[in-house]
Amino acid sequence: MSQHIPILLYHSVDDHPPVDFTPWAVGREMFAEHLDMLAELGRVGLTIGQLTALIRAGDPVPERAVVVTFDDGFSDFASNAWPQLQARGLPATLYVTAGLVGGHSEWLAPVGASGLPMLDSGEIGELAAQGVEIGAHSMTHPQLDAVGRDRAWLEISESKKALEAILDRPVDTFAYPHGYHDRVTKQMVAEAGYTSAAAVRNALSHPGDDLYALARCTVMADCTAEHLAGVLDGRHAKRAGRREHLRTGVWRQVRRLRASYPEANRP
Repeated sequence: MSQHIPILLYHSVDDHPPVDFTPWAVGREMFAEHLDMLAELGRVGLTIGQLTALIRAGDPVPERAVVVTFDDGFSDFASNAWPQLQARGLPATLYVTAGLVGGHSEWLAPVGASGLPMLDSGEIGELAAQGVEIGAHSMTHPQLDAVGRDRAWLEISESKKALEAILDRPVDTFAYPHGYHDRVTKQMVAEAGYTSAAAVRNALSHPGDDLYALARCTVMADCTAEHLAGVLDGRHAKRAGRREHLRTGVWRQVRRLRASYPEANRP
């Protein structure tokens, strides 16, 4: 059977998030249960960079590989998530909204969560020094496939430059805000100098996956360790396909028609 590579997508680990943000904030105890389950199953943790390097080289990916990623760059990653990962020897890839470093989650105003604190530059540097892979997540978290191409290019390219200025090292991976992307945005990501990009797709990645639209499975607040185990082994998630679903393209057109309205309310 072809290998499945689960890439998990978290946003926040917080016991007391704003009410309307609750679905995306996994509690600390639940997160600990997730990580303990990964250890019990003998899962081998990789970063996105490690995974894509193996795939590009044609080298085998560990049979029980798992990749833990976090989007957005909330400050609770440093206080609530990373200590738990570090204690279990699990790596992580953290995608940071570069234009909001040291600020707040402004794009979440429509769901009443615009006040969530973001990591500051010192925290990001310290996390990188401790082994966290830092990736870019745009400057301001827009829907890149529904904004003008000029703005999309700036969001993609400037976030790389901003984070590299903080870290004094290359930033090689990007994650599409909201998971939204199209052929042109993927091309922009490559032209900006990134070697990989993470989408969402809520499916299992694999060695033949698109390295500029890696499939990830979103982990929500109500996801138990038992359910997550079923995601890992393919019972609760399908293998990612190479082609975009028709409904994805249709939804993109709807969003473009709504581009003059406030951005989507999803983290």
